[in-house]
Amino acid sequence: MKRTSPLSIAIAMFALVLTACGQTDGTSADEATAEPKVAESSDLPEAQYVGYRVVHHMTAQTQHVEEFGFNEFEHPPIANHTFFVITPALDHFYSKAVADLRFGPVVIEIPPKDDRYSSLEIFDMEHFAFFDKVTAPEGEKFVLAHVDYKGDLPEGQEIRTNSIFPFVFIRTQSFAFNDDGKADEIRRQARIIGETAEIELPDVNDTQGLIAWTIENSNPYPQTQALMAEAAETYTPDMHKETFEHVKAFLAAGGVSGNVGMFEAVDHPAAGSHKVRAAGTLLGHLGFPVHHAYYQQIPVASNGQRLSGANGPFVVTLPYDPGVDLFWSVTRYGADTFLPLNPADLGGHDIQAYNAFNTEPDDDGNVTFTFSKEDPADGTYWMPVTDAAYYWLARYYGPTPRLNGNTAKDIIYGGTELEEKFATVKF
Repeated sequence: MKRTSPLSIAIAMFALVLTACGQTDGTSADEATAEPKVAESSDLPEAQYVGYRVVHHMTAQTQHVEEFGFNEFEHPPIANHTFFVITPALDHFYSKAVADLRFGPVVIEIPPKDDRYSSLEIFDMEHFAFFDKVTAPEGEKFVLAHVDYKGDLPEGQEIRTNSIFPFVFIRTQSFAFNDDGKADEIRRQARIIGETAEIELPDVNDTQGLIAWTIENSNPYPQTQALMAEAAETYTPDMHKETFEHVKAFLAAGGVSGNVGMFEAVDHPAAGSHKVRAAGTLLGHLGFPVHHAYYQQIPVASNGQRLSGANGPFVVTLPYDPGVDLFWSVTRYGADTFLPLNPADLGGHDIQAYNAFNTEPDDDGNVTFTFSKEDPADGTYWMPVTDAAYYWLARYYGPTPRLNGNTAKDIIYGGTELEEKFATVKF
């Protein structure tokens, strides 16, 4: 896959560090998600936010096709400190492909697996996550077809999309990180079966061309049709830079946090505004809707002090069973890179993530983590850090109402002056 330029990566990472100073999540639920709170600020025209989101997404999608073609998965390793990604999950593999529906439906074959988590998520060309599902241990077949297709369908669960070229994203849980040969073997058996052919792709430097190509290959949504048409006529590269600066300021003002409102389908009642969705492209791009996985970013201690090894150890005790149907994870990232830390800076230690498979509850049913420069050797789970600032994410896959009050933010910020600032989604 063609990698984003170092300048683009630096810009996106700088945008994310601004959010690491603390923001607010939504506080009420609808279908296990919340209407996100947004910071007040002067707004750009809605077409600019729509243009920004589509250009960001379609640039990545076009670059994938240029390198791998249609109906072909890329299977990158789990991210490390050298990767071109932002705040990646560190306990499952990603597999990514762009499907070609010009010639009819395609079949997505998900291979059999053991009891590990795997999921299928599909995005349309406007970057709406219109399908997500935890896949079955026995394997599954999905039939992905355009909404206008009238012919016979192969065997499998039917999925309809308004896009000719949707983005297919598979996650496969790893129990040994990049050394998990079984997880790697499982994901590499995934297939997209369908006819394809070469096509002239848009120029990723032509912002209006990318949007026009998206319109040409998608049925319109009533919610975005007029805005897409406007962006195709007006959205220039200079406007893209301006929109980035505006979204960056919006993030810095505490406009959004985690994945709240960013990735839901276009018509979901808890979907965020066009601005929130534009911010989502910087905070992770291909993220989950909250009903599937709730992400919480922890950048400061309960007293508001930024997390860093120079500020001393940070200790947190969380429920081993917080109230999820699937699993939870705790991952730590450098605030200057938004990536896992370099083991060479940690005395050779490569501890980057914890979850249920590599921890055990104490007698009270909890698990305690110590973020510190030196191993505390006190029976807690050590997450090594350096003097530099860091932040960590708690991810809750399959959140349920039992999670209410049990999340990392509830426990760290509840009853403090930061409680309102770090209010949580209620399921």
